[in-house]
Amino acid sequence: MNPKTDNRQGFIWRQFNLLLHAIMFYSRIPIGKISYSEENQTQSIRFFPLIGIIVGVIGGGIFMACSYILPQAVAAIISIIAMLLTSGAMHEDGLSDFFDGFGGGYTKERILEIMKDSRVGVYGAVSLTILFLFKFAIYTSIDITTLPLVIIVANASSRFMVLVMMKSSVYVRIEKSKSSHSRNPISLITLLVAFIFAGVPFVFMPWQIILSVIPVYTIILILFRQYTQKKIGGFTGDVLGALQQLCEVGFYIVFLSVTSYI
Repeated sequence: MNPKTDNRQGFIWRQFNLLLHAIMFYSRIPIGKISYSEENQTQSIRFFPLIGIIVGVIGGGIFMACSYILPQAVAAIISIIAMLLTSGAMHEDGLSDFFDGFGGGYTKERILEIMKDSRVGVYGAVSLTILFLFKFAIYTSIDITTLPLVIIVANASSRFMVLVMMKSSVYVRIEKSKSSHSRNPISLITLLVAFIFAGVPFVFMPWQIILSVIPVYTIILILFRQYTQKKIGGFTGDVLGALQQLCEVGFYIVFLSVTSYI
């Protein structure tokens, strides 16, 4: 067999294996057993925005289907539930732990200890309540035919900001955890692939949205990174989950603000 063909097939299989790693770790979509390795898990983050697209397609598709027979508010709730089930609510869990830890801890050690606690505290419960109220209000404020695309773009692009955070900061936990692979460096190729997946859905967005969301994402990232750097010296998996949710909501707010003027 032609060596070039072997190399091409090997490359395709390698990328497919990384995609399976991404689906396994960043969603609850069943894929069966795979040959897991931490190195593959680290590189699979390149498909993180693609997972966002998948989650968005499921949420947006279910919203559209339900909106034909149900009020928009009910369809919005079902859509949110569907995306929570698809993603495993891992980012919402991160947001809750983030607010519990940073709200209740005064030292780095205490913040990390609280975030590792599986129990939900007052700060976490309040943050989740506000988050879902925001999403519900937003989903019922956007035109039914437009919302599915908005959900897809928000889920994909917000996940790319997680990679930027990982690239520009450091993982602070020393002990082994489910996010330990986050301490490994991200290659520029991985960042580029993720950027492409995050950017493709923007093709269907008005250019005003693109120009507006870039500075908003940048501000969120800079302020968030400075805060976590000051408090704990870097990031954890919960911190990344919180950043994704903040950027996702930030995109929705930008969309509503900009579309009211164009």
